[in-house]
Amino acid sequence: MILKHEKDKSFNILWVKSETNWLKKLVYTGLIVCLCWTIALVIIVIFNLNKSYIFYPLWIGISILIYWIGYVGINKSQQLKSRIELRKKRVLEFKQKELKTHKSNNSKSFNKLRNHIKTNKSFLNPNLSLEILSKELNISEGYLSQLINKNSDLSFNDYINFMRIDEVKNMLNNQDYKNYTIVAIGLEAGFNSKSSFYSAFKKFTGKTPVEYKKSVRNL
Repeated sequence: MILKHEKDKSFNILWVKSETNWLKKLVYTGLIVCLCWTIALVIIVIFNLNKSYIFYPLWIGISILIYWIGYVGINKSQQLKSRIELRKKRVLEFKQKELKTHKSNNSKSFNKLRNHIKTNKSFLNPNLSLEILSKELNISEGYLSQLINKNSDLSFNDYINFMRIDEVKNMLNNQDYKNYTIVAIGLEAGFNSKSSFYSAFKKFTGKTPVEYKKSVRNL
């Protein structure tokens, strides 16, 4: 079922795998533990052994597996809860505040593109692609890519990530979001993983999200 889900092309494969890797590790680890138990039982039956110490490593393995499941479960649930609360807050904020105006650009097409992305908050979609955006604007992928590159000197992915970083910075500068984790803020801004979020943030700001948060909090 996991492999079938990962093959679903309607999802971004990198984002899907980042969310299913822990589950696959759990399944594989569980299978290994079951295999070890089976081997131990077979050995006991064949050689007619009655040594309880043979099972000690297996009990330890199961204990570790159970504690790991608990750790991952708590971590995932806390992250999900934080993201749900953050999303509700952002939805209200989007309705209450007008979008910030940006400096005019010579290209009307680029202005249309930029306004479309900002107005619809398209960059919040972790699966946003050239194909999706080109269909929304009814222009070719090649022209869309060229339009972004010519007017921003950035590739499509970098331009979208730049918008996401700007969104993250706005939240980190806002005291209303001080109780939310940095990772939750990054994921809600459209990044599909912690690693891609940190990498993009460092690229555009020269700081890690933690360093940036500390710098703005000390102002």
